[in-house]
Amino acid sequence: MRLAGPLLVAALACAGCGGDDREPFPDGAAEHVPRVETRVPLGTAVTWSALDADDELEAAVERAFVSVTPENEMKWERLEPERGEYAFGDADALVDWARERGKRVRGHTLVWHQQVPAWLGGRRWEAGELERVLTEHVRRVVGRYRGRVDTWDVVNEPLTDDGRWRSDEGFPFLDVLGPRYVEIALRAARAADPRARLFVNEIAAEGGGAKLDALVRLARDLRARGVPLDGIGLESHHDVEHAPGRSRVAETIARLAATGVEVEITELDVADPGGDEQAQARAYRDTAAACAAAPACRRVTIWGVSDRDSWIGPERRAAPFDADLRPKPAWEALVGALGRR
Repeated sequence: MRLAGPLLVAALACAGCGGDDREPFPDGAAEHVPRVETRVPLGTAVTWSALDADDELEAAVERAFVSVTPENEMKWERLEPERGEYAFGDADALVDWARERGKRVRGHTLVWHQQVPAWLGGRRWEAGELERVLTEHVRRVVGRYRGRVDTWDVVNEPLTDDGRWRSDEGFPFLDVLGPRYVEIALRAARAADPRARLFVNEIAAEGGGAKLDALVRLARDLRARGVPLDGIGLESHHDVEHAPGRSRVAETIARLAATGVEVEITELDVADPGGDEQAQARAYRDTAAACAAAPACRRVTIWGVSDRDSWIGPERRAAPFDADLRPKPAWEALVGALGRR
């Protein structure tokens, strides 16, 4: 993440929580969205509440994307707010919507230090019991969508910027189980759906440095020990002033691919509060082009269709469509870099 100061704090406090109370687009807005299919598959993140309430957003997703990622609906806090009591309604609805329209689904996310249910962080755990809780949750969720979700972000953002393991208040897994919680979750997911592709998803690794080094070590170690890790997701939340260039992204993808994993750009957006649309377009193009040139990079997903849907707020103008669902230069840059079919 390349946001600064209070903006970064506010964004992280609301990570993934945007979109639930948005106003729908006016009638006919989706006519601005081109019908397109790219050589490298292109997906988007959506919330069920927005999609269900907005016919124009629904039409836009149908026209322009081959896969969807539930922005909130599969996070632990939403799925299991009380221990053993699951709330699958919104996640089921979104998966059903996607499958009925021939869209693929990326499951997001099974284990994350944010949006954790209060019951997980509100007590002391014995290692054996917490391992059972983790295994049961992963198996139940992945098993429910077996054959319907093609890829899972099993573990999300396990590393700090300086390459250490992340441990936050209310997230007991590292403190109680140690780093092996990642392996436990991946093995549970593989047991629940042997055909799903299993990812570790990480933020702000494209810039290189300690976090990328640690992510490469993690992928190499898991693969060497036969842990079922199929891919690494690069979230790619940037801003126009600090977005990595194509060569930097390409180097990151190459280092990860050398460990034997696939790579996906999983949450691409580029904050542009100053309205420099050409700089924003270059940033989208650079990341997409680096992926398109790498055989190991299999999909790009943008995080929200339009500025109206952005998790960091419409004023950050981070999406490739504006708040009226009109394509910006970033959209053409993105699609062009991925290659039209």
